[in-house]
Amino acid sequence: MIKILRLLIFFSCFLAYSQPVKLFKQYTGRYDFFMIGNTMNSGPNGTGAQCTILTQSSALLNLNANANIQAAFLYWSGSGTLAEADLNVKLNGTHITAQKTFTTIGPTGLEFFGAFADVTTFVKATGNVNYTLSDLDLTNVIPPHCPTGSNYAGWSIVVIYEDLVLPNRVVSVYEGFQIVDHTGQNVTIALNGLNVTNVNNAKVGFLAWEGDENIAVAEELRINGKIVSNPPLNPANNVFNSTNTYTAAANLWNMDIDYFQVGSFISLGDTSMTVHIKTGQDLIIVNNILVALSSLFADATINVDKIDVACNSREIKVNYTVYNTNGTTQLVKNVPIAFYADDVLVGSSTTKSNIPINGSEIGTITLTIPESFGDNFTIKASVDDDGDVTSTVVEIDETNNTDTENVTLIFGPEVNKPSDIIVCDRDEQGFVIFDLTSKQFEASTSNNVNISFHESQEEAESGTGKIQDFDYFELKSHTSKTIWVRVEDKITGCANTTSFKITARMKPFTELKEPLMICNFKNNPLAANLSLAYLLLPRMFPYVDEVELKFYETEADAEAEINEITNINNYQPPRFPYIIYIKAKGKTKLWCDNIIHLQLNDCVVPKGISPNGDGLNDGFDIEIFNPTEVKIFNRYGMEVYHHGEGYTDQWKGQDKNTRELPSGTYFYHFKTLFDTYVGYVHLIKEVR
Repeated sequence: MIKILRLLIFFSCFLAYSQPVKLFKQYTGRYDFFMIGNTMNSGPNGTGAQCTILTQSSALLNLNANANIQAAFLYWSGSGTLAEADLNVKLNGTHITAQKTFTTIGPTGLEFFGAFADVTTFVKATGNVNYTLSDLDLTNVIPPHCPTGSNYAGWSIVVIYEDLVLPNRVVSVYEGFQIVDHTGQNVTIALNGLNVTNVNNAKVGFLAWEGDENIAVAEELRINGKIVSNPPLNPANNVFNSTNTYTAAANLWNMDIDYFQVGSFISLGDTSMTVHIKTGQDLIIVNNILVALSSLFADATINVDKIDVACNSREIKVNYTVYNTNGTTQLVKNVPIAFYADDVLVGSSTTKSNIPINGSEIGTITLTIPESFGDNFTIKASVDDDGDVTSTVVEIDETNNTDTENVTLIFGPEVNKPSDIIVCDRDEQGFVIFDLTSKQFEASTSNNVNISFHESQEEAESGTGKIQDFDYFELKSHTSKTIWVRVEDKITGCANTTSFKITARMKPFTELKEPLMICNFKNNPLAANLSLAYLLLPRMFPYVDEVELKFYETEADAEAEINEITNINNYQPPRFPYIIYIKAKGKTKLWCDNIIHLQLNDCVVPKGISPNGDGLNDGFDIEIFNPTEVKIFNRYGMEVYHHGEGYTDQWKGQDKNTRELPSGTYFYHFKTLFDTYVGYVHLIKEVR
């Protein structure tokens, strides 16, 4: 993403196989560049001298003591094709292999090669010493080049160093392998986006091959259209003339290591600079150009660190970092940041504080992506962008402000709602066992999902609390429960949930092991009131209002629910005793059907009791009447016993204080739900 200065390179005539000069590295801060190197030519070519070449040469690196080396790049070049090139050399005895190569073809059809290796670690460790490049042997390669005077070989090390006494500036390294010759080929480099704040110590350096000291025909170097020279070492009409500005050597045969002070060619506030090279006869191969300018700019770049997507959501969380890594001044706060989905603005933010040189600021933003973008789209973060791709601050590079990230939203798999399960506790166990296995297939038939059951929606959504024994799930009778199903994609982990209900129905009135007893009417002994069941059952069961009762003369009719008895308030059975079948149907899903027996009786009040503990006539048994109140009086009309609801046969000849009463005739007075009975009963006690 980091392309610090906008570089526009124009070629008037591009030649196949050459590599255009372009930006390679850039450094901002208190930096400068330095170059060393040497030729392998023993003399200038093209002079008719013997065609020989050296295999090693040396050069001294002698930086100031305060210099801190940041980078060191080794370049070597010579005549020949890449197949003929020597790409394995030694630097002070250390083997060096080319990490990058260059090639080009001259106007005569002969080829030339270049090689590159990053030797930063080696040079930093070795420091200021004499460097010898050896094992560069082109002895058998140069003969075809000698007749045209294009036989050469040499090497150079470009060093970028930091020195705190230097001003803040931008040091740019451009590299390539571009021919400039008499056929009209030339190189023009336009540096834009500058802000020159100091013209002092501004300089441009070159590493060029095959320049001749004795060819000075229309050769020129121009900065901003003005001819650059450094006489007598580099005259205006022959700047590439086998010289080394650093050592003032004029015998660097067929290579140039030169730099020029260009402060007089630029002005304060300049925002661009143009470098132009041409020649009228010579052959020059430009390998690198170095530029050092005092230019204070921030340089905002942005990196999308991470994008968090949530399951089943169109909201994404973008984690990003804004940098000012290559700036020469701070990046002021409130720089706008725009966020685009497929180039459509979907959100914006700003930097919160000033970002110093080499500083950064972390930020996050939550974006809601409209459905029209689909589930796959590209998020672009653009710093120094007010939302319509307009810059608000001047930067070193206006083209490195964006970063993109492809995003895929994740959604849970499609789920179907399983049907509910309703089971009756027919065996009256108090619970029902459910097998939920089949509900897996109802929820999803996909092979790419994991399905689990949960007892709450929260657990289903979080994937916790899985029901382990889902094929043997116990539920208490008269209970309904929602079972939640989680269907999770095996790959994304994204899930959707659904639910179904299981209901364990209970049979009503299962505690009735004997028929429910009612009596015929006192004053109409041939009939009975079946609706007494509605009054008797609530005494034993609190849920009668949840159950509907229907009456039938046969069990088969009750099962089929046909031939229902409708005259339940004055029903005349064919005989006494007589069984009526009551179909009890629940009004809610918590009940299943049950049939209970109702026995109609021709009821008779006992005429005597003999409480002797033999189990026969021990008490005044009128349970069949379902009395609501019972009173016993002696022959003097005095109440000796009383009982409210729930009486069965509790009076066994005792008074209210549980004292035994004497044998004799007593009088009863008891009430039922519809009748009142009055009469006498004999109390007979054994004589002991």
